[in-house]
Amino acid sequence: MRDILVYANNYRSFTPSMHYAAGIAKQFGAALNALYVQEPVTIVPSYAAMELLAEIRKFSDEQIAAAREQRGKFRAWATELGIESNDWMIVEAGLRQAMAETCNWHDLLVLGLRGENEWGGVAEVGEVLLTCGAPCIVVPEDRSPAARSRTIAVAWNGRPESVRAVHAALPLLRRAEHVVLIHGESVDPLTTLTRIPPFDVEAYLAQHGVRIEKRPLDVSDDRAGEALLAVAGEAQADLLVMGAYGRTRFSEWFFGGATRHVLEQATLPLFMRH
Repeated sequence: MRDILVYANNYRSFTPSMHYAAGIAKQFGAALNALYVQEPVTIVPSYAAMELLAEIRKFSDEQIAAAREQRGKFRAWATELGIESNDWMIVEAGLRQAMAETCNWHDLLVLGLRGENEWGGVAEVGEVLLTCGAPCIVVPEDRSPAARSRTIAVAWNGRPESVRAVHAALPLLRRAEHVVLIHGESVDPLTTLTRIPPFDVEAYLAQHGVRIEKRPLDVSDDRAGEALLAVAGEAQADLLVMGAYGRTRFSEWFFGGATRHVLEQATLPLFMRH
């Protein structure tokens, strides 16, 4: 884990998610880059379009100029924390496109959830989760959690998203003192016409030196998210690893029930991979 990206949803303050990302970067000796996105306004009424466009362009230029002034402050802040490789990037594009392009050269994206700023709802975070193409740590900013990973809970049900999440989280899992595998219903390989053997998560983790404690989870789908958070809380987990299940369009409505509930109610950081 060498390159970490954190979304700067404003240029005025260092948010709890930025502090969390800095903690992860320091643990791994990784580079930390903050991304500020100025989204363009693309829909303009036909009447008074020229005047309105001029005002919009002026406002965008002012926002970008103000964001540029934060670069020196961010770099000084990160350097003072011991993160030598750092940068503050400004992109003028749609958020989804900006995240997807920038994540191409990063190992991890850190996002804030339920922060003081307008950004950070389930729909907004969900859209990025499902389209950025990178593993994400979603940080509930109303809790301001520290970047610890002594105890990690892993939500497991054998689905591809779950496999990808475990694989992506391996650097953190290998550092953890205690890993709790919350084992739900697995995908039955016999329900398909393929002959691909199921992924053996226990053998995979053991191969990489990760010892686990298994905790079964036998609840209905509509209670899965609540149960996952409850077990993670009982284990005093610092982080919950899980797949993000959903579709890329209208993500707030098409999220799987467990994913949506966990995002809405999370009190600990979530390591998620679509």
